[in-house]
Amino acid sequence: MRIKNIMRYQTTRYLARLSFLSFIILLVLFVYLSLYKAPTIFTKNLNFVTSQKLASDSNMIKPFFESSFIPQPNCLLAAHSATLDLLPNGSLIALWFAGSHEGKPDVQIWQSYFESGIWSKAHPIVSRISLAQDMLMYIKKVGNPVIYRAVDNTLHLFVLSVSIGGWSGSSLNHLISLDNGVSWSKAKKIVLSPIFNISTLVRTSAITLSNGGFYLPVYHEAIRYYPEILYFDASGKFIKQLRINSYNRMIQPAIAIDSPTTAFAYFRNHINSDVTLYTQATHDTGKTWGKLVATNLYNKDSSIAVASLGDGRILMIRNIVNRNRLAISITRNGYYWKDIVYLEDSALDGEFSYPVIKVHNDIVDILYTWQRKYIKHVRFNTRWLNTKESEAL
Repeated sequence: MRIKNIMRYQTTRYLARLSFLSFIILLVLFVYLSLYKAPTIFTKNLNFVTSQKLASDSNMIKPFFESSFIPQPNCLLAAHSATLDLLPNGSLIALWFAGSHEGKPDVQIWQSYFESGIWSKAHPIVSRISLAQDMLMYIKKVGNPVIYRAVDNTLHLFVLSVSIGGWSGSSLNHLISLDNGVSWSKAKKIVLSPIFNISTLVRTSAITLSNGGFYLPVYHEAIRYYPEILYFDASGKFIKQLRINSYNRMIQPAIAIDSPTTAFAYFRNHINSDVTLYTQATHDTGKTWGKLVATNLYNKDSSIAVASLGDGRILMIRNIVNRNRLAISITRNGYYWKDIVYLEDSALDGEFSYPVIKVHNDIVDILYTWQRKYIKHVRFNTRWLNTKESEAL
């Protein structure tokens, strides 16, 4: 009996020490995440690559608006989180995740091309099995692809993977293609931390820099939620992790370029008690960011997309409070926005969400999740957009 009491005492003391040590580790981690300040970027004379000025609103250019769904196999019951870019030949490449349901083992990353006005039938390029084989580790699920075409025409694909737990346990993986997405390299995990190296998620489009490198907007989602930027050089090598702000629950930063040194970051507001859409501006190419400022728009925990139109205006696609309404909005100063037209407006319970924008010449291409079943494509020109803006005034 005495031996059992001694063993029980020692076990209790051990567990108490372990709990105390775990508390100290979590406390230190929390303080670090709260007080961490992003280092300044070291590259001199680094600028954003601004959008090409769009074609003039000539009377010879007729307004047009068209939409379609990307065809995919009938076995795919759920589709979400599309990403989009323009290829050198003028066609589009799109990727998204789809399967029986978000987070299920059968979910894969699917790919399609838009050529001559038609989307090709989707085909899978990344799965949890392929990622497991590439990195020699167990993968539970995959999600949130983001594609980016670099200055040298290399395609960079970033994909989330989870081995244990939910999305807050995500790792960020990087693949490249040198043949416009016909084939992809083996996936490599991006190392962001020497300890856990998890909980950095990606969702929104990358930004091109004047030195050939790019910024990839990401966000952290464990203990505290905050936005960051990953800086990659011209060779596609990860260089530095930069914090945009330390405000809790500002996630999925979407960045719009306003000038060679100025940009606005807009955030998905993950605060249940606040539905304000916030922004922050940088005037030194992302080295430092100003204060968090409220816009005149609402955001009830939904992903948004923004892009410069190249003529002083910024375009935004966002949900109006709930995800059953999806709007096009425009600003001329980055802070005050005007809703132009609804892409989707359903009185019933529905979801039209997670938009992505690509602006090129006088064309705007938009992809978004339609009812969690399909990826919808909307295309229009600036003549149509200008007409709708005039009607909304």
